[in-house]
This record gives sequence, structure tokens and C-alpha cells, in this order.
Amino acid sequence: MQILVVGATGGTGLQAVEQALQRGHFVTAFVRDPTKITIKHSNLTVQTGDVLKPNTLLHAVRRQDAVFCALGSRPGQKDHAVTDGTKNLIAAMRQAGVRRLLVVSSVGVGTSYEEASLPSKLFIKTLLSGVIAEKEIQEQAIRHSKLDWVIARPTRLTDGPLTGQYRLGEHLPFPLFALPRISRADVAAFLLDQLDKDDYLGKAVTITGK
Repeated sequence: MQILVVGATGGTGLQAVEQALQRGHFVTAFVRDPTKITIKHSNLTVQTGDVLKPNTLLHAVRRQDAVFCALGSRPGQKDHAVTDGTKNLIAAMRQAGVRRLLVVSSVGVGTSYEEASLPSKLFIKTLLSGVIAEKEIQEQAIRHSKLDWVIARPTRLTDGPLTGQYRLGEHLPFPLFALPRISRADVAAFLLDQLDKDDYLGKAVTITGK
């Protein structure tokens, strides 16, 4: 398949690029700074652009079979790359006729907040409040996009190895004082598995390590 990875220089985005190449796909990494992509592969195309510039996105989306969106923000970030960038991405996909959208969101968005552990809720309400607010708007835009989408809401992300062992579900409660984690590698693998599956189509699922 032809896969566009948006947010390809972040931890989960890089995992998506590497794993998609390992699976034999053709990958386009959409980045603002191409020097941050050090992977070399005959099936990899690095395309420079900006999600806040719709014309660059449209050029990247054309002729793709699916899009992997790993846009993220940091506490205190001033621009709205996650929300505005996702809206631009959706518009480009609809114009280009590309339907499959795989998205990395976060635990704490939507109903997953009520099911989060107490430590997670404290982080969400304080340090991560702005980040989660962006993700709420992002998910709302995706739900109204009329695309074929799957959203993964990971717990605390780590740089651990790919294990293939995780728990997931639309409703996934945690013990009160749990500090759940999952590797970026496992999150990327789960979403890539959805390229040709419909099990979680139109669903936002929480995902965490076992």
C-alpha cells in the first residue's frame, strides 16, 4: 500500500514509518524538517511541507491509499498544528479521494477521561490540559469527517520495544492508582494493523500495555 505518515518525526510517527517499510509498504514521510528523517529505504519518500499550509498537504495526500496521523503538541505550544493541521488533512483527503485515516490521540480524551486512573487524571487536568483540549477538537473533526477512521488513545507513551501485547477497548477502566504505559512501537503496530481491517472502524479505542 501507499501510506502517508503525517507527524513522521515524532516518536510514534517514526515507528509508523519504520514498521510500514518493514511490512513492505511504500511510505511518504511528511515533515517540516527533512533532516530529522535519517531512515534510508528504497520505498521511502520524504516530502517537505507543513500541515498548516493546505497546498503542501494536498500534494502529499494524492495517490495514497491511507494516512497515518501522529500529530502532537507540547504543553504551552502556541500554534494549533494538531487541530488546524488535522482539519487541513481531512480536507485534503476528501479532495484526493483518500478514505482510510489512522490517528494517534491520547487517553483522557472523550469518555476515556472518566476511566483513567487518578494519577493520569491529575496530569490531564494540569500539565496536559492544553494538549488534551487540542486532541478533543481533533477527534471531533475526525468524527465528522465522513472518512474511514480509527483513533487510538494510548496511555503514557514509552520508547520501549514492540511487544504485540496490549489491552484495548472503547471502554477500558484502570485501577485507581495505576500508572499505565505502552510503547510507541505497539501503538504504531496496532494502527498499521487497521490498514486492511474494519474491526475498529469508526471507533476510538484506549490502548495500554499488559
